[in-house]
Amino acid sequence: MEGNIIMICSSFIFALLFLFLLSVFITSIASLFQKKENSNYEPKISVVIPCYNEEKNIGNCLNAVYASDYPLKKIEVIVVDDGSTDKTVQTIEEYKKKYSNIKIIRADHKGKSEALNRGIKKASYDIILTVDADTNIDKITLKKLVQPFVNEKVGATNGSCIARNKNSLLGLFQNIEYHYNNLIRKSFSVLFNNGIWFYGAFACYKKEILKKIGYFKKDSMTEDADIALEIYAAGYKTINVHDAVGHVLVPSSLKAFIKQRTRWWIGVLQALKKNKNLFSRKSSPSILFLFINQYWWSFYSLVSFPIIAYQFYYWLPNISIYPIFGYTFRWFSLAGPLYVLYNIPKGWLSLYNIFGILSGIISALLITKALYIFKEGFRLKNIIGIFFYFPYTIILNTIIVISLLSMVLFRKRYFIY
Repeated sequence: MEGNIIMICSSFIFALLFLFLLSVFITSIASLFQKKENSNYEPKISVVIPCYNEEKNIGNCLNAVYASDYPLKKIEVIVVDDGSTDKTVQTIEEYKKKYSNIKIIRADHKGKSEALNRGIKKASYDIILTVDADTNIDKITLKKLVQPFVNEKVGATNGSCIARNKNSLLGLFQNIEYHYNNLIRKSFSVLFNNGIWFYGAFACYKKEILKKIGYFKKDSMTEDADIALEIYAAGYKTINVHDAVGHVLVPSSLKAFIKQRTRWWIGVLQALKKNKNLFSRKSSPSILFLFINQYWWSFYSLVSFPIIAYQFYYWLPNISIYPIFGYTFRWFSLAGPLYVLYNIPKGWLSLYNIFGILSGIISALLITKALYIFKEGFRLKNIIGIFFYFPYTIILNTIIVISLLSMVLFRKRYFIY
């Protein structure tokens, strides 16, 4: 009886998970029927690049900016060195010989928010593009990012992130996750004309709006999420431009990955807490989804481990090693949901597993759609990534739990590189 109660509770949790994923899937389908607006808007742009110990990356970042399909006479570039201890400044000086309109601002090491604010305040133009030094933008990205600003209610835009270093196993899964999130961001932005999950690796802002809200703050570990919510609170929209692409350097080690994602999760929760008044019926569905998403995954991550462990034990075959190996393989891959569906005539589908099975399938469909839309292709490694994406989500959920514990135990306020 006790086991049945646990399984019923598990089914309820997975039913909520399925409904959450289904809402995302429906949004992605509905967004396909929205008309896309184009313009030839080409304002002057100030490109602000904050950097700290980026001697290996700043050159490629600058080359990508100057290779843009955008009139160079309408671009100024401001590189803010935040107290680098390597050869970042010397590298910038070398590129200044090649690109004469680069301005260099040197400052003490006070963090990314301070570096951004220094550059923005020195900018000559009202449209500001901020680019991380380890991000390389595509040629059309600048043109795409500025087009929505023909609408005076647009306060900021950003694009789709793709992993640069995606050849490792960790890089592969991060790249798939980025595409999955790109699809969600695109869908909500197109359908509701307002974005979610504002990524600051590269983004455009109106300088006058940044000045109005007091520029970037240091009381959140994710200044990009915080500034996007403040822009919305000030009465402006943030738009995701999915075909404006930036290639970002993702963590190559598990330690660096955990550190980055812990900072992200804590930072977004901090930003949501600061702007909790936005969680109301008056807000855009995109903003409401951002709140629901963050709190749902926080809850799910806390309860999913005992649920998954119990369900794994509940169906564990009490026989030899070989069937147990096959069972484990199916459990932690897409083979599991497909295997259960194949055995529906044998009565394998039940209340205890139906929502977990459907959640696995709908996740695979969303990822497949994302890879197709962003022209990533169905190479063997991507197929393998989709097939074994479930174990990666367990790692992500573990990091969320670590983040929540860190918030309680250490109460970190802000992040300096």
